[in-house]
Amino acid sequence: MFSNFTVDWKESLLILLGLIIIILLYYVFNRKSIAEENHTRQLLKQQMEQSQNVPFINEEKRQATPQITQAYERLIILMERIDLHKLVVRITPISSLKQDYAMFLIQNIDQEYDFNISQQLYVSEEAWALIATAKQTIIQQILKMSLKNSITDANDLQRALLNINEANSVTDLAKNRLKQEFKSLV
Repeated sequence: MFSNFTVDWKESLLILLGLIIIILLYYVFNRKSIAEENHTRQLLKQQMEQSQNVPFINEEKRQATPQITQAYERLIILMERIDLHKLVVRITPISSLKQDYAMFLIQNIDQEYDFNISQQLYVSEEAWALIATAKQTIIQQILKMSLKNSITDANDLQRALLNINEANSVTDLAKNRLKQEFKSLV
């Protein structure tokens, strides 16, 4: 098939020369943008180095702006909506399978949490960690109950979850922390 194939060195050299010219023209026409990109990278690097040396602003100096107030309100509502008792009362079983009901409850918790995830910008790291812990604790309680052999269907799971008694639930702890933080801002 390639037995009649011959290489024309002149054409090959012309193609190679054409590629070199294209590369050189690209560099000549784009050298300003390449230089600007390198300069931007250097500036970003300097800014990052400088920002590491700047101490963080004290949280005590924060003031309750409308955005911060709204964030605290939304996070309190989040804790109310994922509170185990209120969640189970609000969300009825979708099928008779306890696994389906457990996954549906967890899905609702995840949606509520994801909807409010940006609010962590406005609260302390401790408060946000407490909110994340509350979410995980409630999910673990649901999963733990759903694995019990004595619970046979979704209605049994709903009743069992309603019978969980907690003196200081994780959602109550998170709400109290959020309230304390907000009071310190106003």
